Amino acid sequence: MAYLLKAGRSPQKYDAWICGGAIVSPSFIVTSAACVEDVQFMYAVAGTVHYVNTGRLAEDKCTRALAKRVVLSCVPKSYEFSYDNIEKWSYIDIAAVKVESPYNFSLTIPTPECKHLPENEIWIPDRIYINYEAKFQNPGTDALVLGWGHSSKWREPSDPTDHNEKLLQYASTLIQNKTQCKKYYRNLTDLQATIDKYMICTLAKGNIDDQGHLIVTEKSNVDGCSDNDKKAGRCKLERLGPPPPPIPIPSIYDFDDVYVDFRRSIPNNTRITRRHGICQNDHGGPLVTWIGAHEVLIGVASVFRISHELECIGPYLYTSTQCNGQFLQCVIDDNTEHEHDTDDDDSRRKQKDVCNMAPAERGFDIIERRISWKHHPDGPAENELKEEIFERPQIPLHNLYNRF
Repeated sequence: MAYLLKAGRSPQKYDAWICGGAIVSPSFIVTSAACVEDVQFMYAVAGTVHYVNTGRLAEDKCTRALAKRVVLSCVPKSYEFSYDNIEKWSYIDIAAVKVESPYNFSLTIPTPECKHLPENEIWIPDRIYINYEAKFQNPGTDALVLGWGHSSKWREPSDPTDHNEKLLQYASTLIQNKTQCKKYYRNLTDLQATIDKYMICTLAKGNIDDQGHLIVTEKSNVDGCSDNDKKAGRCKLERLGPPPPPIPIPSIYDFDDVYVDFRRSIPNNTRITRRHGICQNDHGGPLVTWIGAHEVLIGVASVFRISHELECIGPYLYTSTQCNGQFLQCVIDDNTEHEHDTDDDDSRRKQKDVCNMAPAERGFDIIERRISWKHHPDGPAENELKEEIFERPQIPLHNLYNRF
């Protein structure tokens, strides 16, 4: 788990801006395309449950030591970021970013600058494996979503408070049937098509905790209510009348008695569970499930709804890793062992063949942006320092002697 933090003196004036992400290889983090397109200079922070905002990064020795500069971003070429148009920025809302130096998964002790923190508040970063199989995102599948975003409410533009959670949160949730999910987004035709092709929906509370252990003995159905709840009359299902006329984003949509505002959003969860989905500043965070004893990344947090009381409500939408598998496999330079992968060597060779095809042949193209920190106030990235040393003109040995 990692979070992306806007670097100081960045052209964007956002305060309390963060996005979630998942480490999938020594150098790459999978996150949201909206995050990558929205902010240019970012740090990736991994190894602590603590959230530290941009203003405090310089004074927090632990977080500063864990922060790595993002030096490369990769997004699908067909992605188009438009803050006020959900149908554009939610389309293939997935990206991969590369950090300035690889994570060392073989370390046995955390960063020395963090030794003052309790053991349960720091960890050695590790990778999570990416899911490329459709069966692990079927309706009824238990999952977790993680992030440091707001606990329950969307922050109004006039509110200067940093509502991000101070500690990493998680929420247990359940994958929902897409047919039911799309009813809540029925005004947005293009988004419905995106849900069908690229997304995972969640709504109800799940049945597993952050260790993969059973939480409750009775699972909710994909509509959010268990059978016993329905029998006892404890479920108040939303009435779905005819959809109201379209209203330009980001105006409010009236779904009978439910008001919904579509804004740039994010997933939300922690060691102490909050709701069952995502909220503001959880964007890009991982949706995770288990394959046997191993956690796998199945989705990236993208969209939630907002009630008239400014509460983050579901169904929650995540961009599927399986539906964007070729993009991820072609981007991520993963040289680690595939000990938990289900693909055999022949499958990986075929995948490489696909990546080497022309964009028109493979069906997608990738935009890669290299991010130079050489002239940023925070100084050059680690890879740029190494390049400077390599490119520095060498003084002939005889000239060096002649100086004395």
